[in-house]
Amino acid sequence: MSTLTKGRVHGGSADPTKHEWSPFEWEEPALGRTETQGEVTVFRPEGASGNLSAGFWRYHAGAPGARSDGSGTVVWSAPLGDESAVVIEGSAVITVTATGKQYEVGPGDIIHEPKGLEQTWEINGPYFKKFWVIWDSPTSTGASSDDLVIASINDNPEGWTPYDFTEPAEGDLTKGELIFQREGGSTGTLLSGLWRSGKGIAGSEADGTLTTPYTGVLGDETILLLEGEVHVHNDETGEDFDFKAGDVIGLTSGEHITWTSKSPFTKKFWVITNEAVSS
Repeated sequence: MSTLTKGRVHGGSADPTKHEWSPFEWEEPALGRTETQGEVTVFRPEGASGNLSAGFWRYHAGAPGARSDGSGTVVWSAPLGDESAVVIEGSAVITVTATGKQYEVGPGDIIHEPKGLEQTWEINGPYFKKFWVIWDSPTSTGASSDDLVIASINDNPEGWTPYDFTEPAEGDLTKGELIFQREGGSTGTLLSGLWRSGKGIAGSEADGTLTTPYTGVLGDETILLLEGEVHVHNDETGEDFDFKAGDVIGLTSGEHITWTSKSPFTKKFWVITNEAVSS
């Protein structure tokens, strides 16, 4: 289980520097061996509970396992936990081994992968990059799946739901609006979807700015900021952070922060995790 330095806000740039990348190596049960494919950078190595990590993964000519044109074949069974990923650049075809179902994914696609689901990724060159969140908890939900769930950062249902929540100190609030794309996983609590604020959206000012206290009462939250700019003030440490579209933000459950979405519009992909299973 990961341990946590209390009060930490995690942050990662949309464009990691060269020295921040390292070969991605893991034990792949489907192949019965250690695999090394592509390169990884980790911006969130921990959470308040369970095993939580997040960062970027990329594949290109010269990366471990890749062909000279940047394409390659990757067998992956999500052995480290349930994964939620967003394709940033490039494209791939994913085949689910058990069913033969195939999915073509490209920029903006969201891929929800259950732990232990064997897949083959055919990565198209010359370059592929994804944001990922991997989550595992010792508390099993008993849920199982033989398929991926594919969504998009551009999902736009007719009815977004106002985000109503209760802060321990500030009480009932309505701030922005959201949609759910994943409401459960193999272990613990796993929720994910999209949230937005801006002109005409609940809780936002006339110019689109939105400010709210937030303590992550449902669990740790890991974010890929899709649009806009955000300022985060850590009310426990006094630290200030500024993020722009493409950046990764990690908020710790129980940590009181003040979140400010700058005008005119902000949108994020969010993943909430908690070792305990939500009721």
